[in-house]
Parts: sequence; structure tokens; C-alpha cells
Amino acid sequence: MRVLVLTDDRVGPLMAGSALRAWELARVLLDAGHEVILAGAAGSAHPEGHGPAVVEDPRWSWAEAVVAAPWSLPPRAFLGRHLLIVDGATPLLAELAAMPPSPLVRRRRRTAAARLPLALARADAVLAAGTAQLRWWRRQLAARPSVPVVDLPFGIPEDDPPPDFEPIAGVPATWAVVLWWGGVWPWLDLETLLAARARLGRTPLSVVVPTAPRPGAAAAGCSRAQLLEAAHRHGLEPPQVVPLESWVPYAERHRVLNRAALLAVLHRQGPEAELSFRTRALDGLWAAVPLLLSEGGAVAELARAGGWGGVVPVGQAELTAAAIHLLLGRREQERCRAALAEQRESWRWSVVARPLVELLPGLPAAPRAPLAPAALAAAVRLLPRAAEEPS
Repeated sequence: MRVLVLTDDRVGPLMAGSALRAWELARVLLDAGHEVILAGAAGSAHPEGHGPAVVEDPRWSWAEAVVAAPWSLPPRAFLGRHLLIVDGATPLLAELAAMPPSPLVRRRRRTAAARLPLALARADAVLAAGTAQLRWWRRQLAARPSVPVVDLPFGIPEDDPPPDFEPIAGVPATWAVVLWWGGVWPWLDLETLLAARARLGRTPLSVVVPTAPRPGAAAAGCSRAQLLEAAHRHGLEPPQVVPLESWVPYAERHRVLNRAALLAVLHRQGPEAELSFRTRALDGLWAAVPLLLSEGGAVAELARAGGWGGVVPVGQAELTAAAIHLLLGRREQERCRAALAEQRESWRWSVVARPLVELLPGLPAAPRAPLAPAALAAAVRLLPRAAEEPS
């Protein structure tokens, strides 16, 4: 089958967000024998390694199937005879609802909300990540119960990471590293991690936070100056808190991960947390780096059940500090790393994407809803103040 995989993120040696998922899904489909083209945002290029052709302006008439997140699909994606597999693994509406309101955020919410009725009317299948997302999408598709909704979470590479690592500028060679892996967004909770680090006093430990803009973005979620200002509020100074000032290439991220003792992803309470699948935490699984997570969301449940690290109550700095202290100990490091290494085989991309590979060849076009009512609903949601969060 001719498959077009689409992302509105920039694809290339430097990638983030949905570009990573699109690249890996495209590679799995290519290995399954399909003809695959990956379309990315402006400035996209072929990353390192085996994979499909990467373009910026796809030929829609070529595709027999399209795999893409719903939130930024162009109108032409909802027309034609191709199969449409909606990748709903990013809870964008919940993320945008957690952002401070601004004209840009309100416009993005309207645009994303307008895509939802079109996707619900046209989708032939939906991909989700975790139980909460499966429930959410099945509620949205209540009028079209024949549309399959399949669990396809984030995965990890087929090969284990090489053992080499590189020093992190500003981190003393003998200090442990707690790595905040990825951007700093309004629904995430870096403040609690910094407050916990302050409670650990003279412990030789650096909290390392990326401060470079994500690929394709003009500004970072947390700049170096903002990070150091936040650290100062908690009485912290370098090297207790260290900015990671360049975006790490996808093919080289193991060199930073292998330097870390913990990979931390803490969040605030809210709908985003419950719908989330913390993709950045899967790099910890891949590199066997113990995880420190907030309660809530699919990955926290997996980590708790699998012994991948520590899961702490949201916003509890004292308990977070105690968890860090425990997880830095030799016994807990060995236990967590052994559990992660033992369980990662079932998280290879070739395994987690198997439901899509098996579904695609025999996927019939489910009876589709009329597009005219969906287009009207989309138009209404584009009006200022008209787009409310779907329940």
C-alpha cells in the first residue's frame, strides 16, 4: 500500500514531538513492505539511518492511506478515497487548555478544535496511547462505533543504546545527574523538582534542564536565564542546576542519557496529566535510566507496576526529594536498571506498532459520516470564543 505519514513538526537529525513518532511509524510501515513517504514541516530533511523519503509538499493523490495527527490536517486530507488513520496520541486540546491564555493560544485552540469534527466524520481508524486516551476517543466516536480505536503508544529503537557517554558542560565529573528530558511546558512541574533539589542540600547532584529551542521553534519553553532565575528562587546555583544549551541530535541522545542517574518528568494536575503518555520517559526505558514521575497518566502506572523508578504525588517537594535520595542509592539504581533492561523488548517500535501493521492491509473504509455537518461544526469552532474543550 502507498502510505503517506504526515507531521506538522520538522523532521531531520534534530527532532522533537510528533516528528519522532511519525519517523518511527513510517520506518515500521516501510519495513512491513509498504511504500512510504513522510511529510514534515518546512525545513525537514532525512534523518540519519534507514527510513522513507522525506518531503515537505506531499502528493495527496499518490496516497492510498494517510497516517497523521488530526489537529493540523489540511482540508484536502478529509477528501478523496484514501484511508485516513488518525493518530490521536497527542492530547493537544488538553495541552492547549493548560496554557496561559493569549491570542496565539486561543487561535491554536480554535484551529485544533475545528479539526476534531472533521476527523471524527472521516477517520477509518484511530491510534491512541494508553487506556485514558482509548476511552476519550471511543467517546468521541460514539456515533461511529465501527471505527477501530487501537492502542499504539510510543516505542523505543530496535537496538539498545551504545554504552558511550559524554560529559555535560557545567556538571562536575563526580556528580550525579537528574535529567529533565525535553521542554518545559505549562502543564509540567519543574518547580517541584527544583524545590526537591534545594532540600537535598550538599548532595553532589546536578539537575540538568534543556534550554535550547525545540527544532523549528523560535524560542525555548525555558531559556537559560529563566532556568537560572527559577533556580535562584530556590537558593540553587550552578552546578546544582545546569542548562543543556544545545538540542541533542536524535541519533546521539544516548550520550546524554547514559550520563544520567535519573530521568525526571513531573507534571501538574489536570486533564492533560490523565490523558498524557510521557513519550520522553520512554528514552529512560530504552537507556535503562531510572525514572522519576508524577502520579497520573499511563507511563506513571507502567513505571509503578514495572519497577522503573519512583512515582511521587503531584507537587510534593519533600516526598520528591526523598524519592531522589532513595533512587540515587546503589541498590535502587541496580534494581531499577535491571527491571528496565528486562522489560524493554516489548516496547520496541516493531512491537508497539504491530497493531497498525496488522490493521492496515485489511482495513475497510468504515461507513463515513457526511462531511457537510462536520464542516459546519468546524466553521463554528473557528469563530472567536466559540471553541470550547470537547468533553
